[in-house]
Amino acid sequence: MAGGKLLPNIGGRRPLDSARGKQAPAEPNGRGMMAEKVCLQPCLGLRKEAVLGRQALYVIHEDLRPDTTVLGCGPALNANVQEDVDFINSYPVLAVEACELDCATRLVDKKGRQAARTIRIADLAEELKLDLGALPEGHIEHDDPAVQAVAKRIAEHVDELLARA
Repeated sequence: MAGGKLLPNIGGRRPLDSARGKQAPAEPNGRGMMAEKVCLQPCLGLRKEAVLGRQALYVIHEDLRPDTTVLGCGPALNANVQEDVDFINSYPVLAVEACELDCATRLVDKKGRQAARTIRIADLAEELKLDLGALPEGHIEHDDPAVQAVAKRIAEHVDELLARA
C-alpha cells in the first residue's frame, strides 16, 4: 500500500495516502487535468445495501485498484479531518449510496464539492441480478460473490472517471 504508514480511523486503521500534503493532479471536473485517483465515498448505513457497498469499496481499494483509489470516511469528512477533506478536494468523488437519502453525496456537497458520480447499490444489484434478500444480516464477507460482482462493476466506474479528459 502507498506510504505504508497507518493512521487511526473510526472503525479501524487504513493506510496513509502518499499524496497527502502535496498538490494532487486536478480532477476532470473543474481543474482541467486528468485525475490520478478517485475518492470512494461510502454510505455508512446499516442496511444490507450499505454493507454490500462498503465491502465492495474495500475490495476495490485494497485489491482491484489500490493505486488509483482513496477510501473516504464520512465521519472524518464531517469532522473536517484534513486527509478526508484533501481527498474530496484533490480527486473526483464516486459516492456509493444504499438508499434514497444519498448521505455520502450530500456530505460531499455540504463540504463545497460535488460527487463526480453517484452509484446506488439497489440499481447495481438489479443490473447484476443479485438477490439482496439472500445476503446475510450484519456482515458480508469480502469474498462473497455479490461483493465481488459489485466491486468489479464499481471498479469499471472508477476506470471511466479516470479516463475522462
